[in-house]
Amino acid sequence: MQKVQQIILVVFGIAIIALFVIVFNENKNSVATNESKNNDTTVHKEHKIAFVNVDSLLKKYKFYEVLEQKLMDKQKSLESDLNRKMAAFEKEAQEFQRKVQTNSFLSQESAQRQEQELMVKQQNLYKLREDLSNELAMESQNLEKQLLDTVTNFLKEFNANKKYDYILNKAAMLYGDEGLDITDTLVNLLNNRYEPKGK
Repeated sequence: MQKVQQIILVVFGIAIIALFVIVFNENKNSVATNESKNNDTTVHKEHKIAFVNVDSLLKKYKFYEVLEQKLMDKQKSLESDLNRKMAAFEKEAQEFQRKVQTNSFLSQESAQRQEQELMVKQQNLYKLREDLSNELAMESQNLEKQLLDTVTNFLKEFNANKKYDYILNKAAMLYGDEGLDITDTLVNLLNNRYEPKGK
């Protein structure tokens, strides 16, 4: 019985030594792997970077001019419509004031009813002005999104050959070598691409 216990202890001892050797080898391998990873990170990859002056691009991009003109035309149309309604309201309010001053109402109730109607019209005009302002803001956002999508999709095509790892917005940079500025190149390509569609 004692011999069996000794054999079991020897087997356990061998197993513990084997486990120790396995764990030690794994630790040694992971240290070596970490060292090679650390060495890899110290060797920096050269990144190919370019930047775009977005403000300049927008000023020169013909599609932007078209979108901006479209928005301005809509704004003028909405303002013209609102101004017509405001002028009609003011004329009606002046007529009401004239009637009050000349005592031209048949009764006090009639004057109060017309005053209430004018107040409702005034509130409706305020609401209309707010709605038109919101409509213009939405239209502006939609046009900006359309423009951004156009430029972003173009940049994907432009950089399909992976010439650049990053194309940055100059406005977000503190400094950049002017030789990395591709704004004019993009403007020319975008305008050349847009003109045939416009024609």
